[in-house]
Amino acid sequence: MSKPWRGLPWVLAIALVLRLGVALVSEQIYHPDEVFQYLEQGHRLAFGYGAVPWEYRFGLRSWILPGLIGGVLSLCGYLGLDQPQFYMALLESLGCLLSLSLVYGTYRIGRGLVSEEVGRLACVLTAGWHELIIMAQKLTPEVLGAYLLVGAAALLVGQPRAKTALLTGICGTGAMVLRLQYAPAVAIVAVATSFFWPRRLVVMAAGGGVAMLLSAGLVDGFTWGVSFVSFYHNYLYNKVYGLSSSIWGAQSPWFYLQHLAQQSGGLFLVAIIYGVLRPGRKPWLMVALVVSLLLPHSLIAHKEYRFIFAIVPFCLVLSAIALSDLGRWLGQRSWPWGITATALVLAGSTWGLMVNTHYLSRQDGVQALLFLHDQPALVSVLNLYGHWYDTGGYYHLHRNVPVFLPEHLATIELIDLANYFSHILCSVDQGPIDGFETIAQFDSIEVRQNSLGTPPSMLDMDTHTIFQWGVEDVFQPRITPRF
Repeated sequence: MSKPWRGLPWVLAIALVLRLGVALVSEQIYHPDEVFQYLEQGHRLAFGYGAVPWEYRFGLRSWILPGLIGGVLSLCGYLGLDQPQFYMALLESLGCLLSLSLVYGTYRIGRGLVSEEVGRLACVLTAGWHELIIMAQKLTPEVLGAYLLVGAAALLVGQPRAKTALLTGICGTGAMVLRLQYAPAVAIVAVATSFFWPRRLVVMAAGGGVAMLLSAGLVDGFTWGVSFVSFYHNYLYNKVYGLSSSIWGAQSPWFYLQHLAQQSGGLFLVAIIYGVLRPGRKPWLMVALVVSLLLPHSLIAHKEYRFIFAIVPFCLVLSAIALSDLGRWLGQRSWPWGITATALVLAGSTWGLMVNTHYLSRQDGVQALLFLHDQPALVSVLNLYGHWYDTGGYYHLHRNVPVFLPEHLATIELIDLANYFSHILCSVDQGPIDGFETIAQFDSIEVRQNSLGTPPSMLDMDTHTIFQWGVEDVFQPRITPRF
């Protein structure tokens, strides 16, 4: 195989600048799980306090990802760099660096499956695709699992060697460990290795996969007391008991196809269909990976677009194949057509980037908590703005003070709020509250401070435990958490 494209480092550099720019300028929480299931738990490990959702009391989550996040945060604390503005930027930057694996991976896949031209097109499309730029800063199982899955596919189509075989097994199984629903796609990679690789390398890949799987079991054994229990409980509560669909709703079987069409302007659906119908050599590996992600997720009642994040880079490879073939069919020279087509696609991606980040804005609730972090008089907060998930968590606040919600106060009568709270978060249309004055406003949310000074009384109440209706009023935990 020829030497890699000399323009690849430049594309990687541009991709990094785009991702860092969006990560450090804007701040959007697209789903509460981004914070409360992973960042918040890492913060809890590192600093000893944080919100605890029901999944971490019932044993549905592996501590692998929160443990890694907690390790970085602990290092920040040890070095005296434990201010949220610093560690947030650090973790987001690390996420952006990891996301470059998709840019390199799609180049390797396109080059190995079809041609150098397809590899370059896939690389450029991946570098500038809005969904990948926006999600680069997110440290979630869907995102990190996608990096590992694409890495396994890229190693599969490359030159098979002992080292890459071992790494393929580790990456593939790692993707499945982070997100169990990626297992069918990992199975596709495993079957492909058995067809195209020598038996010795297949055994080495399997060995790497087994080592990764055993490591996940050891983590569960240490943190939950039973190996692999988080995977079992995830299946038990969400599939057998049907909690995900009963609490958060069920969506149409066409949900994912509709969102893929919407986010790509129809490009991904056209690319998938073309991959199936392409004359001559068909990109069956890409098609199989797309189907293995799309079909099983579509059969699950509760759907969220973030669940199939891993499908995006594979669709971009299929898009690069379609664009390259179209250029040859038109009888034009490949690179002028490739540049023109890529520019049009990236122009649409830029629009998607601006819309999905609300024009690179920062979420009101996150700004409010970061502001509260710097308030010396902060001793307790009453959040009247919305639900617990409408703002960030202690990961953003980084002050071990109680944060009360209206439901915490449902059973008691408070005559004067100024006697109990130093600060209140509320919407901008909230009426006057005796004893409080507005000290900051972030678009839709106001921060009000106790004008009388430190409140004389404190409410003795657990505000860290997040009660989940439909779960804790029906079930009892089957396990005792270590953390």
